[in-house]
Amino acid sequence: MASDYYLELSENPVRFEAVNQLTNVFFDDSNKHVFAVRSGGVMGVVVKGPKESDKPLNFRMEDHGPVLSIKFSLDEKVLAVQRTNTSVEFMNFNGATLDSEYSQSCKKNSNILGFVWSQNNEVAFMTDHGIELYMIIPEKKSLKYLKTTSVTVQWFVWCSQNKIALLASAHGSQLQPVLFKQGTISKLPKVETEPGRMALERDVTLSTLYDVPAVLILRHQSGPQSAEVHVHTLSGPGQAPVKTHVLKLGLSGRFAINIVDDLILVHHQASRSSQIFDTALPGESDGIVRYHTTVAPARSFKQAQITLPGLVEPQTHICELYSPNWVVFQPNIVIDAKLGCLWHINLCLAELCTSIPDLATCTQVALKRTNGKPILLKMLLEAVKQPKPPLGKLQESFNHINNVYRECLEAELQSHTASPPSAPYLKSPPPPRVQIDQMDIYNEIFQKLDVEKDLGKLEWTLISYMTSLFEQGIPAQHNLNELLITTLVKRKKLTALQQLLQYGVVSDSKPLACLLLSLGNLHPSATQLALDMLARLNAVEEMQEILLSEGQVLSALKLGQDSANPRKFLQAAQSTGDNALFHSVLYYFKNNSQFAAAFNKGSKRKFLSKSV
Repeated sequence: MASDYYLELSENPVRFEAVNQLTNVFFDDSNKHVFAVRSGGVMGVVVKGPKESDKPLNFRMEDHGPVLSIKFSLDEKVLAVQRTNTSVEFMNFNGATLDSEYSQSCKKNSNILGFVWSQNNEVAFMTDHGIELYMIIPEKKSLKYLKTTSVTVQWFVWCSQNKIALLASAHGSQLQPVLFKQGTISKLPKVETEPGRMALERDVTLSTLYDVPAVLILRHQSGPQSAEVHVHTLSGPGQAPVKTHVLKLGLSGRFAINIVDDLILVHHQASRSSQIFDTALPGESDGIVRYHTTVAPARSFKQAQITLPGLVEPQTHICELYSPNWVVFQPNIVIDAKLGCLWHINLCLAELCTSIPDLATCTQVALKRTNGKPILLKMLLEAVKQPKPPLGKLQESFNHINNVYRECLEAELQSHTASPPSAPYLKSPPPPRVQIDQMDIYNEIFQKLDVEKDLGKLEWTLISYMTSLFEQGIPAQHNLNELLITTLVKRKKLTALQQLLQYGVVSDSKPLACLLLSLGNLHPSATQLALDMLARLNAVEEMQEILLSEGQVLSALKLGQDSANPRKFLQAAQSTGDNALFHSVLYYFKNNSQFAAAFNKGSKRKFLSKSV
């Protein structure tokens, strides 16, 4: 059953004093701080971190005019406050009180659009004429000029995770990424957009998708239900950000974007719903750009509520979802300043998986998500237990799972075989978020099927999974081979087993041959399959034992004439009660020069006396 939601707001939001006539609220997207500034700071400033459990900071400031922006340095040792468009004030902070302030003005004829902390001791003024980078020297209460980059700027977007700013000019038709490193500013190639196509600040998001910086631009196409999100990825140093993905929204109106677990969430205010996109899915492609639709039907957030103080007792307040007061910040933050709440958006992966109709697509999505392993295994087990399991989709799902599994095995092998001189320079790929190996499938799926009721399902699922392993070049473990052979023999599917052995899906081994031999009482052909497997393994001694146990003495003797044990063969011939067979074997050994020494006078009498 599909769920009514697959997104939820954090259960315990960060609560702060709501916006009112005395209080202004600011958000610092680098430290994820919420500042509640009362009367310009004279009546106090309360700073809360990204978690409700974080201890708030409280201090007072002198009122030098209305606050336009306020941010702590990354180590929270210096507070920066912008009150005008030409300067920024700085105050050293010891954890409880502020020291006397010092300020820095921007260059003449420039206006400060905003500022960001690029390092613990470096601050960048983003002006309409470019960027000014300064170093803070708290002990001297001064700033040192470092570098300037000249470019016309109308607005900017900042990504604290990647230390990248996106500068917009020509009404947003030109977007210039800038990378900050210690003491330096580096211009990156401009974002390749359609010539003359303008963009508003609210329609541009700078974030990270699968560890790659990305620029997301909301494009309102001509015509109804035709809005799109264009994703430009910054794939490497010196490479221009190229449009690699287009998200087809199928709606029009006002939107907001968040990123949760590398999934792109597009919120639509008019319909009060959100869509989810995964750029790792294949989608349709023209060779350069991949076009995506939502991975699941649009859903609203799970209903959220908070507790508000009442006249007699606290009151439960149902929060308005997709409120006009909502402001989103990256990657997954929603703030309602009038309600005084900061939420984090959480992905309900189990509910999302039930909303995705295609099993193979659901598998691809779950493999890329944090904590997706138990949910994916449970989903596969439920699919197998269906009255009519979707065998084709199960095969696709196993292929996706084993593709990741193979890459992990190859990476592990490479790490062990890398030569010592080159090993330090090898950058190992990040481990997958979800890796499902053979033991996981064996324990969480095959062992949870009813052997009596689900024997047919067990057979087909085993064949499907082991075929996938074979196609990926992964040897199947013994317990899987054993389970498959036992299941096929019980199902009297010896022809199918013979084909799997012939094509190498089930690998030959002595333990499996012994298993087949033990199943000979269930189906006589199993013994012959065991002999064929041992023959392929050139296990002559084991084959002789099997043939001797079945009374096929001459056949066993033909297999290993040079290494035969005369006593063993004569005893086996004698146990058959066939005197002619016994004397034939005896005659063979007596007249074979290799064994003549073993047949002295005493040995001969001994064997003959036993035969009488």
